[in-house]
Amino acid sequence: MEKVKKALVGIGRFLGLILLIDLGLFIAVTISCQIGTRCSNIAWSERMFWVGIAAIICGAPAVVAMLSTSRSFSINPMTAGMDNAIAIDIIQNERRGMNKRVGFALRMGLIGAGCIAISALIDILTR
Repeated sequence: MEKVKKALVGIGRFLGLILLIDLGLFIAVTISCQIGTRCSNIAWSERMFWVGIAAIICGAPAVVAMLSTSRSFSINPMTAGMDNAIAIDIIQNERRGMNKRVGFALRMGLIGAGCIAISALIDILTR
């Protein structure tokens, strides 16, 4: 039960941070429309859409980095025995790096999707 509770708290924090960033981006775009050039509702919606696309593009390098994660640690037959002795550490280190890349890509993708959803809501609600 403790593992489930810990996992739910982690998911809640992850999604809460995403919603907070989406809210911040919404406020920034709204302020840019009010202070800078006066935006129509369509321009406001388009700006939110492009902020979402920019967030998704920022997460793209992490996706590319995940494509080449299979690194061999026993290339040299002379050191294979020594390398196998520390294989667990190498695998755990690679796994931590992979988890960070997956988390970043997922976070940026969800932030972008949230901004695009806000853009759609602006478009629907202001007609």
